[in-house]
Amino acid sequence: MLNTFQAHCPRCNGERTCYIHGEILTPWSWNDETNVHSGEHDYKLAQCCGCKEVFLNQSSWDSEEWDTRRSHSGEEVVFFPKTVITYPPPEKKSLKPDWVWNIAQIDPQLFAILREMYQAYEHGSFILASVGLRTAFDRTTELLKIDPAIPLEQKVKLLLDNGYIGETESLTLKVVIDAGSAAAHRAWSPRLAEFEPLLTTLEQFVYRTIIVGKAALSVADSIPSRPSRQPKQPK
Repeated sequence: MLNTFQAHCPRCNGERTCYIHGEILTPWSWNDETNVHSGEHDYKLAQCCGCKEVFLNQSSWDSEEWDTRRSHSGEEVVFFPKTVITYPPPEKKSLKPDWVWNIAQIDPQLFAILREMYQAYEHGSFILASVGLRTAFDRTTELLKIDPAIPLEQKVKLLLDNGYIGETESLTLKVVIDAGSAAAHRAWSPRLAEFEPLLTTLEQFVYRTIIVGKAALSVADSIPSRPSRQPKQPK
């Protein structure tokens, strides 16, 4: 049974109960025969009990940094405030939907593509982000068992023919592909107002076919089968 403690999860960006997978306590001291200076570093390999993010939590105190406070009895006591650092540091408000994290468990390669695409988007690098949209589409079709060797436009047609998408979505996905090709080969950089509809199209396609599709298939085994009909007895 793993021990737990309260820590600031860098992904949730809030105080959470976390498992402790490992811990190293390193006290230190220094003196010059007149003054003594001491402290302690406490390193924990932590995992958030909620989002499952793994991170390093470092808690430190230093005898030179002290303060006073009142005890329950009203007495003034000295304490050493702790400085806490987590790595990776807490994320800035991300533009990627929370379901993108679930992609990591389904296909790490698609997750890596989406993560870098969102990083480019958040930094305003719309050429790279547009190429990322096309690459994410390509990888998603591969997960849907479409031959990776055929041209992208043909992949859209196969998605339509196989019932993965409708007529309107096939047209919008072709625009996503064309935009990615223009960015990759002609350095076309869309404006924010042009990029966001392309992103929404790709998000809806990935979410519906990969996230929702997998979840729906997992329900199939729990659905009771239809009872067989008994033949009618002759009157």
